[in-house]
Formats: sequence, structure tokens, C-alpha cells
Amino acid sequence: MKFDRWDTIIAQDVLINSPAGLGIRGLQTFKDFAVQFTDLGYRIDLIDEHLALDESGTGRGFITFCLNWKHTNDFGGLAPTGREGTSVETCLLTIVEHKITRIDVADNTLDLGIYEWQRGWPIPHNIQPEPIVTGIDRRTPAAASQQDA
Repeated sequence: MKFDRWDTIIAQDVLINSPAGLGIRGLQTFKDFAVQFTDLGYRIDLIDEHLALDESGTGRGFITFCLNWKHTNDFGGLAPTGREGTSVETCLLTIVEHKITRIDVADNTLDLGIYEWQRGWPIPHNIQPEPIVTGIDRRTPAAASQQDA
């Protein structure tokens, strides 16, 4: 794989949040994971993509792909079982001056996630990301009265 091509488009201190782990930092760490990920995935199909950048190369983008996988080698400490399936995933990209500075990965399907969970992978849960806009907490009486007004 030609992961060295990422050096020109991904920041050295890139932040990655995914079902595999939260708060993962660094391009080399991402490349090391990608080696295992592409070994697990025997084919990766592009499903959708979008990029919205301003004149300075700052903005957002996403890539949605389908990972066709078969677990034939060690993957992050999980011993191979031969199980196979698909995983549709979306990578939300934050881009600053033409460099990807943050990647948030979301599973659109749960086949791989459930498999990893059943095998003991410590999948993050009850995550509270920083919101762009905070919604009204309807569990409190004050919130209920504000909605009635």
C-alpha cells in the first residue's frame, strides 16, 4: 500500500475518533492501523464522497466506503477466525489549509462492530462529543415549560 501519499494531505498530528478508539493521534499511528485494516479488508469500494473547501483549503468532507472483510490474520490483537462480512463506514474529515486534521469514523452497518464487540474489542460507548449546537434537555421541568411557551 502507498500510505506515504498521505503525508501531503494528512496532518502529522491528525486526531482520529472511531469505533476502534477515541482520541487517537498521529499520522504514523493511522498508517500502522491502516496496514492491519487493509489486510482485514480484501476489497474496499467507494460508495460516496463530498468535499467542501473555501479558498484557503479549509472546510469539511466525507468518504463513505464498503469494506469487504475476512478475518484471516491477527487484527489489533484479535486472533483470526475466518469470519467474513461487510462494513459500510463513513469518514468525516475536518480540513485546515489543505491538510486533514481530524477524522471521525462512523459505522453505517454493524456487522464488523458486533463481531469485534463479541470478540472482546473495547469499543467506546456513551460518547459525548463537543456539539455545534446543544439541544434542549427535555428531562428537566424547566425545559418542558420553555417548550410550552
